[in-house]
Amino acid sequence: MTERALAFVEQWVSDHVEAKDADGDIDARAKTLADQCLAAAAKAGIPASEIGEAFDDLPDFMIAAIEEAEERDEHAHRPESNEEAAELIDAQALEDAEEDAEEDEEDEEKR
Repeated sequence: MTERALAFVEQWVSDHVEAKDADGDIDARAKTLADQCLAAAAKAGIPASEIGEAFDDLPDFMIAAIEEAEERDEHAHRPESNEEAAELIDAQALEDAEEDAEEDEEDEEKR
């Protein structure tokens, strides 16, 4: 049953937690979000005990989700330098993928 609770909370966080939740008292906001999530879960037929089995500390999980949302927002609104972009690309992996694609094409032609 905890898989259901995990999926519910992850979806709820995706739908409700935003970068602006980091403004002000993040601990208080996380507690409020956790309470709202538990209420929504109860309406969906998922008891708080099941959420508790999946998450040791739901407010702490909300804090992490808020911080992650804030980080995503910061990166989304900041131009990336060419060096930063280059670090995200694994040139060897791209080269390997191209070679694999060529080999696949050759195998198809042989069939």
